[in-house]
Amino acid sequence: MKKGYPYIDIMRIIASVFVIAIHIYPFIQINPTMDLIVTRTIGRLAVPFFFMVTSFFLFQNGYPTGEHIKKTLLSLLKWYVLAIVIYIPLMIYNHYLSQEHLVFTIIKDICIDGPFYHLWYFPATIIGLMIVLFLIRYCHRYTWLIVIGLYMIGLLGDSYFGMVSQIDIFHRFYTCLFQYMDYTRNGIFFAPLFLMLGIQIAREKHHFKYHIHMILLLLSLCVMIGESLILHTSYTLRHDAMYFSLPIVSYLLFSFLVAYQGHRYISLKNISLWVYIIHPWMIVVVRVMGKWSGQMALAENNVIQFLVVVLFSFCFGFIMNIFMKRRGEY
Repeated sequence: MKKGYPYIDIMRIIASVFVIAIHIYPFIQINPTMDLIVTRTIGRLAVPFFFMVTSFFLFQNGYPTGEHIKKTLLSLLKWYVLAIVIYIPLMIYNHYLSQEHLVFTIIKDICIDGPFYHLWYFPATIIGLMIVLFLIRYCHRYTWLIVIGLYMIGLLGDSYFGMVSQIDIFHRFYTCLFQYMDYTRNGIFFAPLFLMLGIQIAREKHHFKYHIHMILLLLSLCVMIGESLILHTSYTLRHDAMYFSLPIVSYLLFSFLVAYQGHRYISLKNISLWVYIIHPWMIVVVRVMGKWSGQMALAENNVIQFLVVVLFSFCFGFIMNIFMKRRGEY
């Protein structure tokens, strides 16, 4: 097996499970606070992790060649187009094509928001990469300043929107901004900082000592949980994908994952990608199965629904991994 970073491959699976959890809220009926902490706070590390994986491997051997950049962007675009095709039936069922200003909506969704609720990740990664590559090449001295500034704009329009929207100038700015995008957790404001963090870790030649690293990671995670609890209990959030402490926790987590090198689990990479793409379909399938079979727990019990969706999604990912390996597409 290829030598690499096995903890990253394992984390891909954990992150994909967190993504499913974010779209089901598995613990909401048991304990809303537990669901908030596990799903909507710790689970928010999943997508930044995927951003960082992309940039880490792209910049692992220095600034990538034009061919490497092209290959990465085309791969993301290929998966994005495939995912859109997969979700066209559900989009039609949800009357997507019956919306007003359809052409504008399609352009906005394909370029920024994603035409289905989880597909925003693909244009976010593509746009974020292009922004970061441009900044590194042409605005090198100001790259970090710009990506942090973009993240701050996104942050104030996300978890902190309920706070800043009470100030007139911010209210008018974000009202205008949200005419062109549904959320600020996108490739313009969200992705660039985490892509830069992945690049920074790829460039680093040293790592924290294990015990110091774990202490810092746990402390920063506690800070993020505290930040999330305060925000959710004090304000009305437009969304909760972005926190002040999220970049710090993401950096510490990812640098911990790359501290150990060994044999890769390449299949986990491929399976996790399929799980990310297919899980909304599996949510629909499980709910329909529950209603048709009379097993209403599948449709109404979030924990059971979550477990079955995870099972179905990973079975599908496992099968597609075998199928595409046999076709030589990996």
